[in-house]
Amino acid sequence: MLSVRSTFGSLLVLASTVFLGGCPLLSKSTASSTSSPATLTVVQGNGQSAQAGRALPAPVVLRVLDDNGRAIAKQVATLVVASGGGSVSPATVVSDSSGEFKLNWTLGSVNPVQTLLATVNGSIGVNVGATAIFPTQIVLAQGQLQTGKVSAVLKNDIVVRVVGPANQPMIGVAVTFSVAEGGGGITPQSGVTNSLGEFATKWSLGASAGSNTLVVTAGDLPMFYVKAIATP
Repeated sequence: MLSVRSTFGSLLVLASTVFLGGCPLLSKSTASSTSSPATLTVVQGNGQSAQAGRALPAPVVLRVLDDNGRAIAKQVATLVVASGGGSVSPATVVSDSSGEFKLNWTLGSVNPVQTLLATVNGSIGVNVGATAIFPTQIVLAQGQLQTGKVSAVLKNDIVVRVVGPANQPMIGVAVTFSVAEGGGGITPQSGVTNSLGEFATKWSLGASAGSNTLVVTAGDLPMFYVKAIATP
């Protein structure tokens, strides 16, 4: 014969099981992969900026949710660049156990405004925006107004920097030097900017004493002039 204590204990365990199993607040936050997706949200990466033609600094992370706000795994999402050009990788991805998927976005090289469209099941979608930054000016980092002997190489290299808004270095920008006054030569005459947005060259002054001038160009940016004086 069961005791009153053991019977009461059994009923308590049963009641607890029923309560906990039916309580929505304590149920799992991840829905079954067979649940229907209702919402696609941006977890990370919206509103970033980067140099035009280069990858965003952080990946874009999105999450698939059902009607109850629970994440859904194993959902196939398609990513398409909607405006601005550029590319996204991967173009098709499956959500993980947290309902999330991650992608890398390389911006286009033409327009400042860039948009990415992500969709699940071809109908549920979300837009992600980014801003492409373009070069705004050429500045001189080193080498202005040097003096040297005629036909000699100046002591310091000529170092120019291509920058964007807020003096952000522009990487991989083609820069060209040409002699505008005084003769002489430049080595090298052209190249691309490094991770600091800089490019350096050596300047040999002309054979006659007086003013020497270099012209620096980079795409459609205003030309920049570098001056030096050749002495006998």
